[in-house]
Amino acid sequence: MTQKDLVSWNSIISGHFKNGNTEEAINLFKQMQVEGIKPGVVTFNIMISSYNQMGNCDLAFDLMEKMQFSGIIPDVVTWTSMISGLSQNERENQALHLFREMRFEGIKPNGVTVASALNACSNLRYINWGVEIHSMAVKGGFAEELLVGNALIDMYWKCSDLEAAKRVFDKLTRRDVFTYNSMIGGYAQSGYCGKAHDLFMEMQSSSVKRNTVTYNTMISGHLKNGDEDQALQLFQRMELEGVLRNTASWNALISGFLLNGHWEEALGVFRKMQATQIRPNSVTVLSVLPACAILMAAKKLREIHCFVIKHHLKAEISIVNALIDTYAKLGDITFAQTLFDSMLTKDIISYNSIISGLVMNGKGRNAIDIFEQMKLLRIAPNQRTILSVINAFGLEKMVPEGEKLFSTMAEEFQLFPTIEHCSAMVGLLGRARLLREAMDFIDNMPLEPDASIWSAFLSACRCNGNIRLATHAIKKLLELEPEDPLINRILSQIYDGSRSRNHVKNQAMVKAFGHTWIEVKNLVHEFVAGMVSLPSSDSLSIKLKSLAEIYKSKGRKLPDAGFLQLEEEEKEEIIGTHCVKLAITFGIINIHAPQSIRVVKNIRVCQECHDFAKFVSRNCSQEILLKDPKTLHCFKNGQCSCKDYW
Repeated sequence: MTQKDLVSWNSIISGHFKNGNTEEAINLFKQMQVEGIKPGVVTFNIMISSYNQMGNCDLAFDLMEKMQFSGIIPDVVTWTSMISGLSQNERENQALHLFREMRFEGIKPNGVTVASALNACSNLRYINWGVEIHSMAVKGGFAEELLVGNALIDMYWKCSDLEAAKRVFDKLTRRDVFTYNSMIGGYAQSGYCGKAHDLFMEMQSSSVKRNTVTYNTMISGHLKNGDEDQALQLFQRMELEGVLRNTASWNALISGFLLNGHWEEALGVFRKMQATQIRPNSVTVLSVLPACAILMAAKKLREIHCFVIKHHLKAEISIVNALIDTYAKLGDITFAQTLFDSMLTKDIISYNSIISGLVMNGKGRNAIDIFEQMKLLRIAPNQRTILSVINAFGLEKMVPEGEKLFSTMAEEFQLFPTIEHCSAMVGLLGRARLLREAMDFIDNMPLEPDASIWSAFLSACRCNGNIRLATHAIKKLLELEPEDPLINRILSQIYDGSRSRNHVKNQAMVKAFGHTWIEVKNLVHEFVAGMVSLPSSDSLSIKLKSLAEIYKSKGRKLPDAGFLQLEEEEKEEIIGTHCVKLAITFGIINIHAPQSIRVVKNIRVCQECHDFAKFVSRNCSQEILLKDPKTLHCFKNGQCSCKDYW
């Protein structure tokens, strides 16, 4: 082409942008001006729209100002491109203010403009702005346009006004899959799965074909409401109806099982996903890692870590942070520290993950050192950081330092103490055997004490042998949680044999059985107290008897005079051998050093089993990791990371 006019330049610039040749398109925009061709409104709109699609909203703003400076008045397309770009790039407030400025300038919005502004309202949950824009759409005559109608439905249900969303839905003369998906999503996420299902079935009889998003939305809704069977049926039905499952379909199933506390099932779904052609993404990895931590699934964690490396997900800081957290929760704090040290870029979550992990593994001094590094690097801590550091001071019995941090956190870091920080302070004082000071702290704390405070104080009393204050703590817990059978059980032990027995509710008379889980050769084995009728039960009984004899003759200690025998589980004389001993013995038979024995328990481990685990770790030269609802116990060479305070 010997001579290029404005239309030619616009076409070639647009073509380069569409083909991803951004740098060439920008060079052409500059070159046309060098050759004396003045960009027109269409040229600027192409540039502004492309910049916004790439997420470069600031450059798009600069271009809009440049076109005005050049005497070219931005039209509705210009304004709409900017509003849409800001809304899609998490700058919704700016989008709405620009929408208001557009109206002030006398530019009449179109349906795309209105839909973009409504999307901003949806993300911000600004229903008042949404209603105002809806009224404007009605006056402008495009409220029943499909694009606007879909945006209105989405806005109203996300702002918790399902009735308004349904009114918009009913008024639309034409509906597409986005219309149905928005309305189904609103019902499903709000707990109205029956109404969502009605619309789901209505699609079957209409001309609108259900797609992957429709199914994913229904699956997520059913799982959110605890209906796992229905969710699984829909997941299987997708394949039968020829609807392709995508990564989001599997992620919905995995996150749903996790939401309902079914960790093993979630990992099972992940295993099945790996056997398909669908590749997990970062969302999948971030979903399954907590399940590995809860189930102490070390082998699965290593498999996921290998997947992360193979598929180049390690560059995502959120993935590395989650790996640090999970390795720490599985007792491999050395590798967690290695991961942390290898990070080129760290954020506050990185520091929180390693600090809390070090505390969890009994390395308070190391956690404090990391905190000091943060201060030298001028990295501002958050609430979680301060909480972990107070716990670290507690582990090291550094009471003055802990008290100073708690009292100055507002002034020094502009962070105000929460109930969790107060609970940590009770633990700090309890570990230092300062029960009176802990009681004074509770009486004068800035927040109303809740169950977590009195539970922390009960632990302090139990570990320091103060039955009077322990009774006070339990009575306070009963006032807050009168139906908790475990609290009633502990109170029954205090009053056992006394006239005060009538203080204890009937729930306390129900036997409390502990449950433990241990993974061996990819199979999870469950143990309940007194249970020995399992595979390898003969060898288990023989080994348990052998360990018990050695324990009683050499390793067993008399109950610590400074430790109250107040346990959540029934005594072995009543229910048989405790499940922790069964699981650990089963592990000794089937797992050999240097591999660690990993056990999960559903209630707090008792002192007898805690001492037994310490003895076995020394006698058998075997590291044992025992996770109960409150503490990760790392037993090694006869010592525990909790330092005998839990």
